[in-house]
Amino acid sequence: MKIGLGYVPETHRMDEVIDTKISFKPFINYLEDRLKTEKTSKARLYKLVLEEFYRDPASIGYIKIEEIAQHAKLLELIYTILSPFTADEKEYLWALSAPASKYLFYGTDAYVSLVESENSAEVEPKFISDEREHIKKRFMKFVYKMILDKYYNLDSIRNERIIYSHLDAGAGLTRYYEVKPDIRFVEINYKKPLPVLNCDRPGMYIQHGQMTEHLEELLPLANFYLEGFTVITLEDITEDFAVEIIKKSLITHAEDEGLLFEQVRYGLKLLGGCKDTEFGMLPFLSVNKKLVFDDVECSRSVMINAVRKSKTNMAAVYDSAGAYMRNPEMRIFPVIGEEEKIKDPHVYALAEIGIRSYAVLPVFYNQTLVGVLEVYSRNENVPYEQILTRVNNAIPLIAQLLQNSIDQFDTKITNIIQAKFTALQPVVQWKFNEVALDYYREVHAGNSKAVIGTASFHSVYPLYGMIDIRNSTIERNHALARDIDNLLNLLHAEEKNICDLLKDDSAEGVQSEFVKWHAAISLFLNSGDSGLLNLFLQTEVIPYLRALSNTNPEANGPVSRLKVILEQDGAEISENRGRLEFAMQKINTALNKLFADERKALMNIYPCYFETFRTDGVEYDLYAGQSISPADKFLPQHLEAFRIWQLRTMIKATGVTKKALHKKDWQLSTTQLIYVNPHPINISFRNDERHFDVDGSYNIRYQIIKKRVDKVRIRDTSERLTQPGKIAIVYYNDADAGLYLQYIKTMQQEGLLDEQIENVELEDLQGVFGLKAIRVTVN
Repeated sequence: MKIGLGYVPETHRMDEVIDTKISFKPFINYLEDRLKTEKTSKARLYKLVLEEFYRDPASIGYIKIEEIAQHAKLLELIYTILSPFTADEKEYLWALSAPASKYLFYGTDAYVSLVESENSAEVEPKFISDEREHIKKRFMKFVYKMILDKYYNLDSIRNERIIYSHLDAGAGLTRYYEVKPDIRFVEINYKKPLPVLNCDRPGMYIQHGQMTEHLEELLPLANFYLEGFTVITLEDITEDFAVEIIKKSLITHAEDEGLLFEQVRYGLKLLGGCKDTEFGMLPFLSVNKKLVFDDVECSRSVMINAVRKSKTNMAAVYDSAGAYMRNPEMRIFPVIGEEEKIKDPHVYALAEIGIRSYAVLPVFYNQTLVGVLEVYSRNENVPYEQILTRVNNAIPLIAQLLQNSIDQFDTKITNIIQAKFTALQPVVQWKFNEVALDYYREVHAGNSKAVIGTASFHSVYPLYGMIDIRNSTIERNHALARDIDNLLNLLHAEEKNICDLLKDDSAEGVQSEFVKWHAAISLFLNSGDSGLLNLFLQTEVIPYLRALSNTNPEANGPVSRLKVILEQDGAEISENRGRLEFAMQKINTALNKLFADERKALMNIYPCYFETFRTDGVEYDLYAGQSISPADKFLPQHLEAFRIWQLRTMIKATGVTKKALHKKDWQLSTTQLIYVNPHPINISFRNDERHFDVDGSYNIRYQIIKKRVDKVRIRDTSERLTQPGKIAIVYYNDADAGLYLQYIKTMQQEGLLDEQIENVELEDLQGVFGLKAIRVTVN
């Protein structure tokens, strides 16, 4: 034991804050109280100790620090009473200090050696710029907490933890200790009468765990004094502190990966307790369920870095990792030697960069394997099992870190796809993942001219269908004509109302203007362009009416009424176009719902790409084939099932569009068309237009036919192929026609199609010759 340690750093002296006196009196009072209730053999010990204190008259007064050595026997008795019976003072971290102070006057050799060591320092919060002021504030909080607890029964001030770091020269690692002050033997007394505090409003004195200036004014510490001594013990919290470092790093350094991993590795090294080991982390990333070792997210793995430097065959690494994922377990290589060179060349790659031993531990997140924790050393025969057992408390945090890496990688791939392509259907997402991964690797390899690749699918069968609103342009012209007729009638009526309210000369000007409008608006009957009509009303008619209303207030009533109708495109002049658009919207809504409902049945046949386009009706493209879903065998019966689905869906579409409209709606009808391409085609995603298109000049014919076939006529007639209530199936090969005739026969037997079947040849289109068609009527 050591007595009279004497020196206190200037930053830790608190004499000017509060009067502090070393005294044994609170300890004596404590023992006297215990003696009254103690029934065990401890009572004899307490009695003997008290007798020793009673023999020293100075023990009931205040003791000067320079005289503390004179009471060595009493100090030893305090240690005997307060320390565990089996404690070894060479290891037990225990000391006495002046009340609520760092002024040590007695302590074990272990405590004094640690605190006074040049390798020890208090761990301060990083935001502290003035150490002296910080320590003073902390001391004041400590004292005010004592005052409020004792005299006002207010317990709301939070004390800060005091932590010491100590570099263990032998182990070569830092240990962390928390200061545990015991103030049972400290009494706080007042020199002047205490003021009354409003305990119903503690917020006046304490806010967010801190004392307020108002409290300091009401209770200045100069009016109090402390007497007694503080018992201080140090608790080794290295393990908890290391876990806390990792936890805080995940929160505060998420944006700075370099600092994040540096802190995590430091925390793991503290837990492991071996200065000769280092740690790495390898997340198991995947694209399309295939393992990927990314240069960025996997850069914290010593294994991947070693493999890349040694130019070991990466295929072997992927094979080994795949086997490990099927059987994840702790694996230890106590010595990396020639045996690994043959059996595990990727492990031997570690030896080439100076690493002599290695271990991995599987890490799971929500019961899913997310990667491994690596431990390695430049020494052989390291106690890896012990080290991995010690770091076990941090494994949930490492799991979160590895999962974060996986999520970040997935987000990067997704962002590339969304930026370069578009929102994708899951069935083709895998292809875009591969293209995005190649682009990502190019960019991170430093290629500033990296260009995103093309997502292509070869030898897919295209199925095209169209449900078109019959004569939609003509119907729009009819609706516009009726609305123009209503507009002219409205202008004629309001012209008379306005002129009746004007003087003769003003009325003549208005009549002349209205005549011009009638002539101009009548021309729109032939153009069928409602946009030009609206432009004329906005730029010619409405401005004139505004001016007329200002210069002739007597006619403001009919002028304002007409102006409002024209400005708001009122029902008086747009009713028919509104009814037409509403009817078309109802048909399109019904068709969109139909295809949304059918999508699930479609995907049950075989994974395929299916996309609809809104026109005056609905068009769709369906692509199916082996290259769309490489893992699933594409068979002829899949193509047959798609064609049957297409025909049945067209029958449903015919009924759906009829049921969509009521008698009061604008009456419309739809035509249905299917095009049967004679052979598979290649498609690729057009990055600029964000959709799939045919690939190669040989396949362009398919796209040309799609664009022109809807208006095709039967050869040597003026009759259009597509007709309301009928389904037209356009084809090249008679073999395809034979298959469709079988499907049609089945559906005729089911009562879905009329018995009559029309086989027709079609007129030649620009660049397209030899088309034929089957036409059937839907019951």
